[in-house]
Amino acid sequence: MTEDEVDAVAKELAKIGGAAWYPGRSRGLLLRVVGNRYRDRARVAIAALDRLRARQAAPGPTAATPAGPEAAAPGAGEPLQVGAVVVYRPPNDQRAIPCRVAKLENGRAYLVPCPPPEVGWVPLASLPPQTDDDRT
Repeated sequence: MTEDEVDAVAKELAKIGGAAWYPGRSRGLLLRVVGNRYRDRARVAIAALDRLRARQAAPGPTAATPAGPEAAAPGAGEPLQVGAVVVYRPPNDQRAIPCRVAKLENGRAYLVPCPPPEVGWVPLASLPPQTDDDRT
């Protein structure tokens, strides 16, 4: 997975999420945090696609992928770090829960579910006008 792929997927995720995407502009902390959040999610999505493609390309029967943080960990070259966002799938469950790694001990990760975003009243002046391209 390359940084160009991560940025392209993060840009699309930001569009879907309704956030502006400014990959080269780092004025203010908020834009960097939004960008990093979508980059983390993009890395998880690309890693899942890479695992799927590798499983499809492998000849013969394949072993089931393990559930838990190992299944959603970043690519093999990237170690799992405290503060990273992973997608946890509980055993025998269809849910996918975005979680942040709080601790790493003895080959295990302590995961804390990411809270849903709280969006309330915002000033209309802070919202960009909707163009015809955005409506389609």
